[in-house]
Amino acid sequence: MDEDLVLGLYVLLPLVIGGLLVLLAQGLRARTRPPGTLRLISGNLLVLLLLLSLGVLGGEIYYRFFSDTTDSLGYTKLNQRWFDRHWQLNSADFRDNIPYSLKLTPGTRRITFLGDSFAAGHGVKNVDDRFANRLRQAHPEWEIHVLAQPGYDTGDEIQQLRDSLAQHYQLDVVVLVYCLNDVADMFPEWGEAVRRVRDRAAQSAWLLRNSYFVNDLYCRFYMRRDAGVKRYFEFIAQGYRDGHWDRQQQRLRELRDLVQSHGGRLLVVTFPFFQGLGPQYAYYTIHDQLNQCWRMLGVAHLDLLDTYRNIPSARLIVNANDPHPNEYAHALAAEAIGKFLEEQLAGADKHSEKTIGGREAKSRASGNTTAPPINPGTH
Repeated sequence: MDEDLVLGLYVLLPLVIGGLLVLLAQGLRARTRPPGTLRLISGNLLVLLLLLSLGVLGGEIYYRFFSDTTDSLGYTKLNQRWFDRHWQLNSADFRDNIPYSLKLTPGTRRITFLGDSFAAGHGVKNVDDRFANRLRQAHPEWEIHVLAQPGYDTGDEIQQLRDSLAQHYQLDVVVLVYCLNDVADMFPEWGEAVRRVRDRAAQSAWLLRNSYFVNDLYCRFYMRRDAGVKRYFEFIAQGYRDGHWDRQQQRLRELRDLVQSHGGRLLVVTFPFFQGLGPQYAYYTIHDQLNQCWRMLGVAHLDLLDTYRNIPSARLIVNANDPHPNEYAHALAAEAIGKFLEEQLAGADKHSEKTIGGREAKSRASGNTTAPPINPGTH
């Protein structure tokens, strides 16, 4: 296996350099004259190489056997192994540990979360620590599904919902898990930058493909130098200006209409950018725009910025190279979203009772005493 060969070479290298140092030291002790400049330089160089080789060996051992985490774009060898270990799909090809049924269960509320890597739980090892699964544990009376994939933006989410509906998937309550970067698919340059980074990692030299330590260092270095990646937040800001924002609002309206036309109700939960939290958070205006948009569309909206506002980013993210929400952030989200859903569902049930009561009164007035069936799992 190439990975084992790399590790073997890293073990062999300090042994070889150490042996050369021993030979050099023995030669110096055998000499009666002081060592020359060339021998001193050679000795110092070998000591430096020995220290470097030990550092590389230590880094490889740590990244291969002890480190188990992700990066933001999913391009490192370490990230790929994390997915192999922790990313299990159900029969519907979504990350979860239960199967999904297409038809609604009579008398049971179905909550369908639609989103990207935030909803899917990127960086969260145990899927039961994800906010949706926490809600499932707290509310066994709800049927909770998560139609989410890493990399999804608004266009992908609309298409995913269309694909699910084409398979006769039935809707009740759909919760769009919105991230500020959901506008990124309107910018082909960003998609090209991501593909360029991943392709470069996949097509790199043998050592870069098979050494966890070298691969991680190289990918971080290259990503920071890529012009498209460096413009990421510029793309996001543009998505909420002028024509781009008009187009995004049209897509959000399209999603609302798609849900409603199939008997469902759309709710929205927005996650902030975790790496920018604090007094100087640069995206307040975007949150305000989204709040106004959802009010205009008549869609109930929970902005989680208030939940995370006063918490240091380091406590909320997976790691310094992956600003996805960690287990603690998911726990906070589950609590806030649970309360939000309880309020929204209670309000919907009261509205249904009033509507049914009105129908019953009309039926009695017309002499019809048969009440329509009540199914809280449908609208």
